[in-house]
Amino acid sequence: MLMEIIGFSIVTLYNFTNSYSIMTYLEYPIILLQVYVLLYYVLKYRRLLWRPIITFAIFTYFASVLGFALGFFSRNLLSYMVPFCTPLSGFAKVTYIYGIIKAGNADEVSLTTWIISVSTNMSRLFTVYVDSADVKLMINFLVSSLLSAGVLVTALFYQYKYPAVQKRQNRRRSSCKNHDD
Repeated sequence: MLMEIIGFSIVTLYNFTNSYSIMTYLEYPIILLQVYVLLYYVLKYRRLLWRPIITFAIFTYFASVLGFALGFFSRNLLSYMVPFCTPLSGFAKVTYIYGIIKAGNADEVSLTTWIISVSTNMSRLFTVYVDSADVKLMINFLVSSLLSAGVLVTALFYQYKYPAVQKRQNRRRSSCKNHDD
């Protein structure tokens, strides 16, 4: 969650400070709000919410965001930080793919969510190209699209093709048990 918050914050601030159209990045503030709520509940239920380090981290985060939004920090820093959002996003998706493969199961993966993710990333790639042609953002959306497609294909494989193999193996095991009786 922290990687998502950092990545989404950087991209949001980069778009905001470069005065790009709000329609090209509106989903980021909305997603950030959702992740903030999720993080709040995780910290609350783990009884970490009022720990001094958490309070300090939250204060530092919001001070940094305000510093960039109000122009106290140079927007050039964000230009250097945006390329790091791609590996952050990529690492999260590669970890997701690894988790599916390691578990050998994708039953809990929502295919609809990943179809929407691929579609949204591809549409964002197009809108950024039309609006600003910002190469950094376009590379971010291209890599994100490819990795989201990777998660989708992996989930499809384990939900539709791999279960058939597992069912055959289970039938063989049960028929072997019947012969042993």
